[in-house]
Amino acid sequence: MKYAIVTGGARGLGLGIVKALLDEKAVERIAVIDLRPAPAPGAIAAQVESFAADVTDEKQVHETVEAITRKYGAHPDVLCNNAGGGEKMWFEHGREGEWETVEVWRRYVDLNLNSVHIMTREVAPRMTSGAVICNTSSIAGMLPTPFLAAYAAAKAGVISYTRTCALQLGPKGIRVNAVAPGLIYTRVWEDLGAALGGAEERARATFEHTVQRLVPLGREQTPEDIGRAVAWLCSERAINVTGQIIAVDGGIVLGPAVR
Repeated sequence: MKYAIVTGGARGLGLGIVKALLDEKAVERIAVIDLRPAPAPGAIAAQVESFAADVTDEKQVHETVEAITRKYGAHPDVLCNNAGGGEKMWFEHGREGEWETVEVWRRYVDLNLNSVHIMTREVAPRMTSGAVICNTSSIAGMLPTPFLAAYAAAKAGVISYTRTCALQLGPKGIRVNAVAPGLIYTRVWEDLGAALGGAEERARATFEHTVQRLVPLGREQTPEDIGRAVAWLCSERAINVTGQIIAVDGGIVLGPAVR
């Protein structure tokens, strides 16, 4: 039985990845690690089990992965390091060009970068040839992002770490790639949109304005878009793809569209 471990897979972007991995039959079962677990939708509930853990805590990660491997098998087939983002209070610190506090900087890096290393360090040694790791970075890690300097720096670190792991694990037959999502209206963007717009009721309008301003294709991205990209990278159809960063962003990293 092939199975995946997906961090931050209880909702939003992570849930989109979980659904796609199962829809595309990349794996048969999924163990979700989330700080705030939630029941999986009924259609996939029998194939998904949630485990509560903080992915920035080495002890919790070790104990949780031990429990998962005891239940599903010693050798995970897929690891999706998706947990990340930030909290509403953190976003406020970057408004109007203010310097983020050192504490907020450390929290961004801990959640978005250190967690990827903690999980990979725990899971990769248990993997065998044919296994796959897919990390969730962000286009913020590919572009200058003054409002989110710490978040962007952490996500850029994920890109570098992905490529390094691809070289390190390639001789063992393990592929490592990453996706870089663009503009997706998840809980993170609700908080960010509120911070940028100055009020919670302006969050969606701020998001939509940002989409129209930055996305050449003119439409927002969805958890399903990202999930399909991850599922492909984790499937045998991508058997010769490693060390790659796939931007699923409607063309944002190309620069402003010519209107």
